[in-house]
Amino acid sequence: MTRGAAVVPDRFRGAAALLEEGVREKAFQAASLLAARGEEPMLHLSAGAARLSSVFDISSLTKPLIATLFFLLAQQGRISLEDRLEGYLPLRSSELDAASVSFSQLLSHTSGLPAYRPFHKELAEAERKEGGRILGTAEGHDRAIDTVLSLPLSYRPGESWIYSDLGHMLLGRAIEQCAFSSLDRLLRKELTEPLGMRDTGYTPLVEMSECETGRIVSTGYSSVRGREKVGEVDDENAAAMGGVAGHAGVFSTAHDLFLFSREILRARRGAGRVLSRASALRMTERVPVPPGCPWTPGWDTPTPAAEGGSQAGSRFSRNTVGHLGFSGCSLWIDLEREISVILLTNRVHYGQDNDRLKPLRPRIHDAVLSAMDG
Repeated sequence: MTRGAAVVPDRFRGAAALLEEGVREKAFQAASLLAARGEEPMLHLSAGAARLSSVFDISSLTKPLIATLFFLLAQQGRISLEDRLEGYLPLRSSELDAASVSFSQLLSHTSGLPAYRPFHKELAEAERKEGGRILGTAEGHDRAIDTVLSLPLSYRPGESWIYSDLGHMLLGRAIEQCAFSSLDRLLRKELTEPLGMRDTGYTPLVEMSECETGRIVSTGYSSVRGREKVGEVDDENAAAMGGVAGHAGVFSTAHDLFLFSREILRARRGAGRVLSRASALRMTERVPVPPGCPWTPGWDTPTPAAEGGSQAGSRFSRNTVGHLGFSGCSLWIDLEREISVILLTNRVHYGQDNDRLKPLRPRIHDAVLSAMDG
């Protein structure tokens, strides 16, 4: 049953029906959908086991939040896009090209770093052999980072692009080194508190009272951990790193992510609360090198229909940025029409390989955009 509004506006009934279809077809167990034009939401629905205030593990939607944090530090003169990573972290790769990796390349997935590596398995094996606890500790975090710093590149920096969790792991650590503070505290101080995003952050969510913890949505059973994941990060690498990482780990609500997207749009007009216009424009423009790269310093852009189509659907303008999260979450911002659509789900509740959301999500976006355009 779709919840969260006494009456669903007629024009949004198609989108509400698709949320119900997703619950029935086990594309997800819980979902929250918010659509806004400009300053105010036009639609906010929940379905299945969710309510409007439900808190979701947003997985890789962590990345644009951390990218924004990077730009906030850049505004303070602490760091810049052109800075090289080696100036902040001790690169151990034997490849000379690794020394040229810049923060712009980390943010746009053009650094040459590989996409992924199952550090949690390596750390679990080390823990078994050494006898002491490593998983979920600062030691686990440090070992994962040290390994990334030693990896060979997949290609020369700036030559191509590969979506890389590893690049954002290093980005998160470099931000901590630059600001002499932990990522969770920095995110809260510089971004979520100023914007009033009171239910957004790495766990434990300190702003939420104990009586509200039932709002956190489950991401299903973990065979690795031997328990259901509620209020602990779904991503096994992030969990092995203590739950606080640059690539994943943040929890949020649809309303909080609307506040975030609204700040991006306001800042592009020069009216941001924390983000400058120059920063907002830079982080929402595609990087020029390599040619054809779909990434900005912090965001993805919709895949053209000729290349297979986008999870954003077919109705967003070409001037759109967004991001997906592995757990089943997404945020898309049409910069031209100032439309934001946030869809949070827990598709992984039915297994990490559950792909029923993939064909449904573009239909949901198209239904929402069609209603808003109409």
